[in-house]
Amino acid sequence: MVQNGAVTTAPDESAVAAALRAAGARFAFVHGSRATGRGARPDSDLDVGAWWGADPPASWTVEVPDRVDLVVLDQAPLWLAGRIAQHGRLLFDDDPPTRVRWQADTRLRYLDDLPALRERRTRGLLGYAKGRHG
Repeated sequence: MVQNGAVTTAPDESAVAAALRAAGARFAFVHGSRATGRGARPDSDLDVGAWWGADPPASWTVEVPDRVDLVVLDQAPLWLAGRIAQHGRLLFDDDPPTRVRWQADTRLRYLDDLPALRERRTRGLLGYAKGRHG
């Protein structure tokens, strides 16, 4: 809905799920502000991570409703896939055994790698600060 020039509702999640299923996704998660309920504005987009398993498409080739940001989990970097596996809200699940395996494996690898991810982020931020101020 558009009110006073501003979008006031989130994309319809059932339409997003239907579009992803039609494209061959086997499960999907909502992530970001709409998954946590914190910080979502009426005009926030819907962040979705979906998994195909075989021959995953490029995210920009999947026909999804407007204001949906799609991450193809099959190709996502660990720092992003891990956050989605850890904190995402399940949108649909047409292959529970595969989803549980993916989610458990991704969470374990993410949590194992989290200290190194944080260290790389800290080093990058410090290097950026030194470059700008030093």
